[in-house]
Formats: sequence, structure tokens, C-alpha cells
Amino acid sequence: MGESSHLDGNYRIEVSGWGFDSDFFVEQTDLFWDRSGDKKVFLRHAPSEGGLVFIRLLSADLTNNSLPVAYQVAAVQPMDCSGRSEIRLTQMHPRTKVPQMGEIASYRLEDCQRTCEPKESSAQLEHEEILQ
Repeated sequence: MGESSHLDGNYRIEVSGWGFDSDFFVEQTDLFWDRSGDKKVFLRHAPSEGGLVFIRLLSADLTNNSLPVAYQVAAVQPMDCSGRSEIRLTQMHPRTKVPQMGEIASYRLEDCQRTCEPKESSAQLEHEEILQ
């Protein structure tokens, strides 16, 4: 995909992950995002279905460094004559930590009785994403 078309729903991105051959890759391409919410990319490296890739939005503004977001590979089409595979993606979302009944992360009693202080601002959380 030489030039990015920059139409609505198309974004220039960097994709990284592990290919079908278990080699790590980083590739720049376009993310196609249609009105139904389906996301797809065309890659020279074919990741495994069900595997994870990380997508970072590329920007012309060098000061705007975006964080990578995890996506699961939903489907991989066979390579076309230009050596690219169409990859359908599903965005992964962070899991919430739900305490299990009777399970404690620390065995020290004083750790269990400590209270946590709230963060200084919730706006800080909007800029941070923790993927587990």
C-alpha cells in the first residue's frame, strides 16, 4: 500500500507482533475502518488467527507519540499476488481485576488492612491504558 488515501476511516499506522513463522515484525500500513466497525489491514507478514498485534497511529506531528493498542487477529486471508494478506482485527480491552472470594494477593495482615488513596485526577487515567 504505497500512499495512504487518508479517507474517512483510513489511518496510517504501524503494526507490530509475531508472524505465523514466530518472527517479530514491525510494518507500516493503513488501517481500514468501515462504518460497521470492522477493522482490517493488509500486511506482508501474516500473524496467526487468534494472535495479538499492536497498532500505533502514525502522525505527521513528530511530538504526538501515540501508544500502541492491542488487537486480536480475527481472520487472515491468503496472500494476494502482491504478497499481502488481508487481516481482520478485533480490539482487545483491558480486563478488570475482580477479586476472587477468599483470595488475597498478600499474606501480610498489614497489607490487607491498608487503604488506598485516590489518584490525583481521573484525567491521568484517560491518557494511560494498562493492557493485561
